[in-house]
Amino acid sequence: MKSFLNTTLALTGFAAALAMACGGGSSSRESRLVEAECRRGEITVFGEAPIYTSVGTAREKARTDACRRAVSTCIGSEVAQASGTMDAQSIGSEIFTQAQGICRNDEVVEEEQYNLDTIKMLRLFVRFTVDPSDISNRIDTMQNLVGNPKVMVLIREEWNLPSGRRVFGFSSSQGKAAPLVRDYLVSKGYTVLDPGQIARRIPNEDAVAQNPTLLAESIKDAAAEAGADVLIIGHIRTFPQQIATTGPFKSCEVQGNVQAIALWGDGRVLAEYTEREAGAQVSDEGAAANGVTWWTVGKDDRRPSGFAPWIHNRLSLEWGAMTRNNQIKMRIVGMDDVERGIFLDDLKEATNVRSIDEVSYSQQETVWDVRYPGRSFALADTIGFYGDNPNIFRALRENCKTIRVTRVKRGEIDLEFVGGGCGG
Repeated sequence: MKSFLNTTLALTGFAAALAMACGGGSSSRESRLVEAECRRGEITVFGEAPIYTSVGTAREKARTDACRRAVSTCIGSEVAQASGTMDAQSIGSEIFTQAQGICRNDEVVEEEQYNLDTIKMLRLFVRFTVDPSDISNRIDTMQNLVGNPKVMVLIREEWNLPSGRRVFGFSSSQGKAAPLVRDYLVSKGYTVLDPGQIARRIPNEDAVAQNPTLLAESIKDAAAEAGADVLIIGHIRTFPQQIATTGPFKSCEVQGNVQAIALWGDGRVLAEYTEREAGAQVSDEGAAANGVTWWTVGKDDRRPSGFAPWIHNRLSLEWGAMTRNNQIKMRIVGMDDVERGIFLDDLKEATNVRSIDEVSYSQQETVWDVRYPGRSFALADTIGFYGDNPNIFRALRENCKTIRVTRVKRGEIDLEFVGGGCGG
């Protein structure tokens, strides 16, 4: 009896935080409550699912729902607060596959069934027991994953030397700039992805390096599917120059143009860097190498300058704004007028969609521009998981439908309302 009473008190105390896990804001008191529950290592949340085929199937989905809520409240909320990007729910969807390990030890403390209109629902109250240090470690790990964008670097170098031209392509391991940029960003907490497979798919590398707008959308999609959020792409060229120097020094001029392209939404250019630098050394090749290095990270290791710290500062400014207000094109078929109005409100209340602008509407298809604090795949994951739950999406109650995600790509989500809900 004492154990059940403690459980009941825990459920009561956690109720405010649960509201945050499925849309809606959070007060500082709720945030402190979440932190206290999670840090203590005993997390009690509820999960629910409609009973369409069997109670056993609904019970497993309700357990997963509870785990998603635990990840969102215990890790997502703290990462969101610390990083200043996205929100607890969208981060929860982003990191669920990596963070669901906190749900290993679970105990169902209460189970109930209830009717929602004509639909029977199952609700489980689940207690997850975790090592508080595990929560802390995962928060640190996920903050690194979410706090900065995942970056892929494609920089082509062309050294025009008196002895001939040397080219280091996107996939070369011999260039100077790309490794320096990667190392600098890693030191700042970024995840930097290997560009090899993507680079090898670019047929017109020279033209793309000089004009990144020529990069095919299919290549951007492939980079996004590989996990990249931002593509740093461009070129650097060196040219020998004759200047008065003391001693046997050679000199060169370095010209570079590099863009940072967002792989979310419409793929806009976040930043562009066009600068010149000079290099000097006793050999022409050494002058080119030094020039590219100085262009990238400056001449003083103790106080980096040049492109690498510049792009870090620009991404720090742009990324927070972008992740709080990502634009996603959403296409929906099979939705009637009544469902359309209800589903619009559902998205705002249940998924933390910020705003919805109607682009077009017909009996065949509805197209919306959706503003969401996260990536399209995170929103699609939430919609797909709850696509049969009429308690989350009230639009499903009207005609016993479910929502199916038919396509997700960079900045786009396609949905379909289909029959077969309500146990049919």
